[in-house]
Amino acid sequence: MTLKALTSDEIDQFNRDGYCIVPSLLSPSDLSYIKDYYARAATAQTSAVPGSTAWDQDENSAPVLRRAPAPFDNDSGFRAIFSSPRVLDHVEDLIGPSIYLHSSKLIFKPARSGRRKPMHQDLAYWTDMSARQVTLWCAIDPATPERGGIEILPGSHRRLLPHEDLDDYQVREEELDLSQVRPAIMQPGDALFLDVMTVHASAQNRSDHDRLAAVVNYYSQPKSATQTSRYGSTLPLRAPHHQLS
Repeated sequence: MTLKALTSDEIDQFNRDGYCIVPSLLSPSDLSYIKDYYARAATAQTSAVPGSTAWDQDENSAPVLRRAPAPFDNDSGFRAIFSSPRVLDHVEDLIGPSIYLHSSKLIFKPARSGRRKPMHQDLAYWTDMSARQVTLWCAIDPATPERGGIEILPGSHRRLLPHEDLDDYQVREEELDLSQVRPAIMQPGDALFLDVMTVHASAQNRSDHDRLAAVVNYYSQPKSATQTSRYGSTLPLRAPHHQLS
């Protein structure tokens, strides 16, 4: 297999552990743009009629935009970043030359807040979408254990585990070997490529600094007319040449 962007060591780690981290995938200008987009989204939310949009808010005294859904669909600049050859070359190395958007979001964890997301597998939220797919999690601010970073259970991507509605839709953590969990420590611009069956969580933000992340999921097939998940697209971001002719 000829790789376009990832190294053989990164591919080996992804296959073995269910994830790999690529440093500095996003440029400083990309980071500035995404921060500005989040600020615009937050301003639009606080001026909107409560309940009139899909934005989520933390239960704080002041409104905090915790999640901005579908920036890939809603903003051409965000879409340009995450459909660029620089990004899609990495995605192709993992899921092949047919690439479709699955979903996207911005996740914000304010300082001294931002709840913990328990251990889960992304695929558990859309089990009818079974073709190859990958989650791209980009640090816009530093992502550390104290700042609400990602925690990963390496090698947990071999099978889909049962999920239950507990603190969240999650795996029962007492049934996992949490001593094997590793923090994904990332600097702004670093990119975590995560198998959608890799068990992972994110910590509460215990620091005095905010944490913003951009998450984009990519899929290797067009959205099926029979799937129950609302995610997916019928238009390719990238396709083999014979499909485009």
